[in-house]
Amino acid sequence: MHKKPAQEILYDKNGRMFIKHDWHPDALPQNIELDEMCYPDTSYSFTTFFSKQAVGFKLGYASGNYGHSIFTTGKHGKIDIGKFVVLQGTRIVSNLSVTIKDHTMVSWGSVITDSWFTDEILTVKERREMLMNTSKSSNRHLEFVAPKPIIIDENVWVGFGAIILPGLTIGRGAVVGCKSVVTENVPPYAVVVGNPARVIKYLSPNDTDEVKQQALQAFNITQ
Repeated sequence: MHKKPAQEILYDKNGRMFIKHDWHPDALPQNIELDEMCYPDTSYSFTTFFSKQAVGFKLGYASGNYGHSIFTTGKHGKIDIGKFVVLQGTRIVSNLSVTIKDHTMVSWGSVITDSWFTDEILTVKERREMLMNTSKSSNRHLEFVAPKPIIIDENVWVGFGAIILPGLTIGRGAVVGCKSVVTENVPPYAVVVGNPARVIKYLSPNDTDEVKQQALQAFNITQ
């Protein structure tokens, strides 16, 4: 579904979708959903997108993919981006589900992944065999085992170079510091830093729904 993104979408005679003036020549995947006023940037962002889901990727109202973020998915992967979200040079890896809710900003160099390797999941021998088999495949894509969903709640700020690991929830209004590695759930309005990330303070929960609506109305936005 493509309502009216900020970039013009063109269709060829086979129904394939292209972003007008895109520097990368590939078509967009057919199983993505672009909402009004969103900015998908470039088809290059989908060069490692292998989702076979009916809708494998959503980019919400007025959300933007800037600096050609990369969306890497396996066949079962889904990426759901809410409204007014800023993605700046971010890599999102999904073999199950990554959800980023409204008004969130994710800085350049950050990695959000619902998939990981540990000794508990795969032995070193199994990982070696998996990598060898992947190196011989046509697309060099690695299907991870035992992915765990990620949820990033509203109004979160993820600093540059941060890593968010599988199975986590980042609470509303939280801040993830630059270069932090998040290995546990982050409470709402917590500021976390370090490797592994730890809570250093809490912010005042002043981003109420009423304040949000006032801000939107100031710009004549009815979302």
